[in-house]
Amino acid sequence: MAQFTRILSLDGGGLRGIISAEVLKYVEQKLQDFTGNLDARIADYFDLIAGTSVGGILTALYLCPYLENPLRPRCSAQEVYDFFRYKSSQIFDPISKNSLPVLGELFDEKYSYHKFDQIMGDFFQDLKLSELLKPCLITSYEIEKRKSQFFTQHDAILDPKNDYFIRDVLRATSAAPTLFEVAQIKAMNQDVYTCIDGGVFANNPALCAYAEARHKFNRDFNLDNRYEKGPTAKQMVVLSLGTGVVKKKYPYEEAKNWGKLQWLEPLFDIIMTGGAETVDYQIQQIFDTTEHPENYLRINTVLESRKTLKMDDSSEANLNEIAKLGQQLTEENRQQLDQWIQLLLL
Repeated sequence: MAQFTRILSLDGGGLRGIISAEVLKYVEQKLQDFTGNLDARIADYFDLIAGTSVGGILTALYLCPYLENPLRPRCSAQEVYDFFRYKSSQIFDPISKNSLPVLGELFDEKYSYHKFDQIMGDFFQDLKLSELLKPCLITSYEIEKRKSQFFTQHDAILDPKNDYFIRDVLRATSAAPTLFEVAQIKAMNQDVYTCIDGGVFANNPALCAYAEARHKFNRDFNLDNRYEKGPTAKQMVVLSLGTGVVKKKYPYEEAKNWGKLQWLEPLFDIIMTGGAETVDYQIQQIFDTTEHPENYLRINTVLESRKTLKMDDSSEANLNEIAKLGQQLTEENRQQLDQWIQLLLL
């Protein structure tokens, strides 16, 4: 058994999830290099993976079992990258509108969910949350019950009311307001849930993952029998991958007279960025109380504005630029990653 409880956290961010997939290609390659095992996979070296929106999609892809050998991952990190990179242009399928485009988007979602459902349905078929290879946590928000919704593989195994088709979980975690229609899904016990994108409250799910591990990786839940009450920070290692943080400045003279319309875009930026930064701060403070604060590694990059590498622009030019940024970010953090990856092997 590994020395640490090993956690991977994947932010939301639409098509910019390519950045996370690029970093994880490198992580998996180094795991293969360090172990000499060419069959080493991301799923083999993490005990809990958490994801929001695109991070949830990536979580399911890394943990999807191989049909002919359900104890092994279906996809390598390269195959996950290829699937997301080359299917993404189909996912963002604009709805045809008879009215002017701007007016249409005020009264309807921007993209049809049908192509998303088709792609995820074709890949995952009737695979259930409980059938993923490892414990995971995928976020969403239930708007009728007004509560955070956490889809967890380890709870799905225990009770059908917590189990769902993976294609439905991914629809729920990705139902971004204004972009996709609200998702209505059913659990295996036929309970109905009305969900939107988990990014509205946890675009960075690292703290959710930390809390989940603290609470459930113990003897009572049979996830880690070493712990009576769950591991503490000093017994964890966490890799948290961002998809770019917007740092556009809003000068006082410009913002002081804004009304509702002018505040819409800046408010969205500030809420998303501020929430993710707060989680990073909280986790870092927790790990700073341990002897090895470097056991928490956050990798992210700064974007000038929401128009920089747009999260829903599936043009080849934008996808290429996102991929290029992912490669650059990986290279810039190569030394830190190499040191951190060694912790997975202890």
